[in-house]
Amino acid sequence: MAHQPLDDLELETLEDFLDSDLVHEECQNFVMAHGFLTALAICPKLISESDWLPVVFEETPKYENDKQEKQMAQYLTRLLTDIQKELESEEGFLLPCEIEMGTSADELSELQEWATGFMEGVFMTEAQWFESEKEEIVAELLLPVMVASDLFDDKEVLEIRASEKLTASCIAQIPEVVTDLFLVLRTEPEKKPMPKKAPYKGNNNKKKKAK
Repeated sequence: MAHQPLDDLELETLEDFLDSDLVHEECQNFVMAHGFLTALAICPKLISESDWLPVVFEETPKYENDKQEKQMAQYLTRLLTDIQKELESEEGFLLPCEIEMGTSADELSELQEWATGFMEGVFMTEAQWFESEKEEIVAELLLPVMVASDLFDDKEVLEIRASEKLTASCIAQIPEVVTDLFLVLRTEPEKKPMPKKAPYKGNNNKKKKAK
């Protein structure tokens, strides 16, 4: 059976469920889940639903019935396939949110939530992201996502965040670097793109991989 992309009603139903009282308070919302599944779509190793679904939900939701349980798992699996097909296409990758940071440290923007979810996907499959010959370029490309997420306090990340202009320039690269990461990890070595230079003046130390 051919894959059927999620339609607007199905996307809204999934989003509402992830924001409902039926899920754990630490459950990923739709934007965060989209980031998480984007990282899994980039990872060259297939991760089974039984492994990643509990990460989305944190704890098993209080489903109203068996039909709803099956439906939500199906929607998330189809969303993962939708994202992978988008990455495989020749069109640019679209984020499900505005590319902007939050106005205060106490409230994350949707981009920050997406980036946090993305990095959780990276942590879950870290061995596949940081193979020896790819570690440096992957770390370079991940920097804009690291800056957008709320998970890192590395010196270079803090230096970028200290400047609103540098932060804006850095996070603006995210849609493009998502595509580049897909190419780096899913294509032959000779087809790998060169990493883009971040628009800031940093130190010359080798970039550390995300931990």
